[in-house]
Amino acid sequence: MEYQTKKILGHDKNFLKLSMLIKKNKLPNSIIFQGSKGIGKTTSAYRIAQFIFEQLNNPRDSYSFDNSIIYKKICNNSYPYLLIVKKIWLDDKRRYKNQIYKDDIAHVKRFYANKENESQFRICIIDNIDEFSTEASNSLLKIIEEPPKNSLFIIINHNNSKLLKTIESRSYKLKFNKLSLIDYSDLLKNNNYRYTDIEKLYKLSDADLQSSFNYVDNDFDSIDEHFSLILKNPNKIKINTAQHYVNFFNSNLDTENSDNLINYMLLRIKKTTFDTIKTGRQLNMFKLIKSYYFLDKAYKNQKMFNLNFDHIIIKFFNFLKNA
Repeated sequence: MEYQTKKILGHDKNFLKLSMLIKKNKLPNSIIFQGSKGIGKTTSAYRIAQFIFEQLNNPRDSYSFDNSIIYKKICNNSYPYLLIVKKIWLDDKRRYKNQIYKDDIAHVKRFYANKENESQFRICIIDNIDEFSTEASNSLLKIIEEPPKNSLFIIINHNNSKLLKTIESRSYKLKFNKLSLIDYSDLLKNNNYRYTDIEKLYKLSDADLQSSFNYVDNDFDSIDEHFSLILKNPNKIKINTAQHYVNFFNSNLDTENSDNLINYMLLRIKKTTFDTIKTGRQLNMFKLIKSYYFLDKAYKNQKMFNLNFDHIIIKFFNFLKNA
């Protein structure tokens, strides 16, 4: 399972803060885990939930993370006192919903209102609030303003600008910092990922572990050199270039993994843009910025209107060449 790891490196200070709050019985009703994507916030939320549930029956002086029965149930989404809120997968359209809407969180209030074992501590993990619609955020705020007894919300937040300020003001906030290269490298190895140029992957992903896993799993290394080359020099785009990437996608990735390809392409465009800024080549820089936003918008439209994914790739390379 994605979260079954005993080691969560780089965030010890946050775990110490939370463990002290738990021991002193001063745990707030709402905690925001804030930081860049893919650095371990959701994994940390699962582990803290495990620690809290295990503390209820077996208090400890310090936190430790074993793959206990409770934790295995948490990972399998079968622990009755933990609720995970995240984007819903649409089987008929083979994609996730574009956002988390108000109706998608209607069950949160019912989860806390359950009269069975009323004294039982319950935790809801919001993964992640950046994907909430305005109406869903306001609905969540109403629950947080009048928190149910024995309740805790752990809210994952990647982008502070997308967080409702009234939710932020009613929550205890923990900042999760970017992983160091050493911790990042150790976590890759701990998850059985072996890659020759760790520093390259670290810089490309900006220490985002999930993006790094996807890079290795989907063999993006096989197209990275070529994609980097044409980003730097769009004149090298040929008549069959777009089809080459379409074939790569159709041969190597499932439809569900179209996010992975687009996320990789956006990461590479972003990294190449920063490298270009250092060289002072403004013309290329503006082209890259335009291509980033073109691809991002085109893919969002593709998901919203269920458009043909191949056409998005073809349109992107046409735009890149002619921008």
